[in-house]
Formats: sequence, C-alpha cells, structure tokens
Amino acid sequence: MKKIIIICVAILCSINTYALKPDSVYVYTPSLLGVMYKEFSIYTKDNFRLNAWFYPAQEALSKDSINVYFKKNYDKKNKIFKENLKREYKADTVKKPTIIISNGDAANMYQLMSLAYVFITKGFNVLTFDWRGFGKSQYFPVDTNYMVYEEFITDYQSAINAVKIQAGVDTTKIGVFGFSTGAQLSFIISALRPEIKAYAGRALFTSDKEVIPNLKKIKPNDTYFVPKDFDKKYAPIILAENYHTPIFLIVGENDKRTPPLMSIKILNTVKSNVRELWIVKNASHGGEEAPEIVAYEEFKKKIVRFFNENL
Repeated sequence: MKKIIIICVAILCSINTYALKPDSVYVYTPSLLGVMYKEFSIYTKDNFRLNAWFYPAQEALSKDSINVYFKKNYDKKNKIFKENLKREYKADTVKKPTIIISNGDAANMYQLMSLAYVFITKGFNVLTFDWRGFGKSQYFPVDTNYMVYEEFITDYQSAINAVKIQAGVDTTKIGVFGFSTGAQLSFIISALRPEIKAYAGRALFTSDKEVIPNLKKIKPNDTYFVPKDFDKKYAPIILAENYHTPIFLIVGENDKRTPPLMSIKILNTVKSNVRELWIVKNASHGGEEAPEIVAYEEFKKKIVRFFNENL
C-alpha cells in the first residue's frame, strides 16, 4: 500500500497545468501493482477510437504479492516500466456499482491508476479512458491553448455506452468522478445522462468565463481558448439550475484557480437532495498541494462513503 501512495503522489505532483497538455506515454500501467484490468477500444459516434482500461472490483493483494508484480514490472536501475507480468483478467458475473473516473487536462489515464485502486478494492468496478488525442487514443490535433473541446463530451458519452455493456456492471448504479477539467466534463455528462446516479468532483468551476480571469492572474502571458458557445450550452452554473443528481464537491481552501466560492455557488444552485461540500484545509488546486494529496486518507474515506451511500 505504501508504494501505491508513493506512486499516486509522484504522478499527481507532476501534473499542475492550466490548459490541455496531452501525453501519449503511459509511465505506468496497472500491472505494476498486480491489478486485474483489461485494455480495450471504445468507438465514438464520429468514429474516433478511444483507449480504455476497465478494472473489475477485486480484493486487494497482499503486500508480498504487490512486491512481486512491482519488482517484475519495474526496472529500478533504468527507472522504466516493463510489463513482464500481467495478472489474468477474469470477468465477474456478479453485477456491481461502477465509477467512471475521467482524466483532467494533462497527461493521460495512467495518472488515475491509484485512484482506481481505491475504488476497486472497496467493491466498485472502475472505467478510465483517454480523451481523443491523449494516451493511446486516436490522434486528434489538440491546441494546447484550449481549455476543453466539445468533442470530449462525445468521448464521455461513448465511454458511458461502453461501460454499460461490460460484464459485472450494474447499469442502475453508475457514478462519475473527475478533477478540474475532468470535474467539469463529469458534471456536464451527469447532467446529460440520467444513467449517472452520483457525481463527485474536485475543483469544479462555475464556467470557463469565470475561471479564465483566475488563470490570467496566475499566468498573465498565457492565452486561453474555449469552443464557441461552449459556456452557453455547458457551463456548470447553468446546468446546475435543473440538476438533481447526488453531488459531492471537493476543493482546496487555498485554490486560486477554482476557489471554494465556485463550489458553493454550484451547490446553492443545484436541486439535488444530496449535496455535500468538503473544503480541504491547507490544500490548493493541484500538484503536491492537491486535496487528495494533502488529506489522502480522509479523501479515500469520504469519496468511498459518498459512492457507497448513493449508488
């Protein structure tokens, strides 16, 4: 377990961006920790191929077993990952709740590996996937000055369709989780798709229009673009007016990009019967000061409890 935390910290601390920064390299895969998963392709309605990992709910391995996979799959001398040992995948016939974890605006889904581990060892299936242009998904010309693409919503729609046909998925118990841009897109998709029964987001912002001035204060020389009319159709603060899904928002008290006031505005607007807010002390937006790093153990307990109660 200690190695898992170390990997989680190392990954998340390296990711603290302001716009889209895709990466095609999986620094690690779940095999590093002996996690059972399958890799497969998702095809969107506009014929893009997305890469995905589906993790069935599974018992945590012993520390000794994890060490075996870690040593077999990691070249310590050269500090590179080698998938020399992969755990056999076995589909579960018992239907269980499933959580889709969406990537943010940087790297790819490998950074979600440790978060997926938290859920799969607590009785949830997990799906992660790469946006078009990210990871091993099909190439897409990403302008790194853009904050989001509307095509990512198409990707998310396709991911939901794909997870619903996986063995062992209870289609009446699907939740979504994301952070920053992933929180924005997860909120949008949970507003659009009634199959989503619970939403959790870290660093959700009210709209691109309101968040861009915050980014400009931090990096005044950078330029930020958003697709035309994206806010008009998808701004979380607008969608919140007719939102009824159980919602749990997490934000760092020192977050200057997506400050707590944004989460408070969202929760004051939604119509959900279940609405929770956790402002994490001494935490900021990302990197080593991200809420899930500053308060890792509490984060695990709170996020698992929320999905347990609402799925």
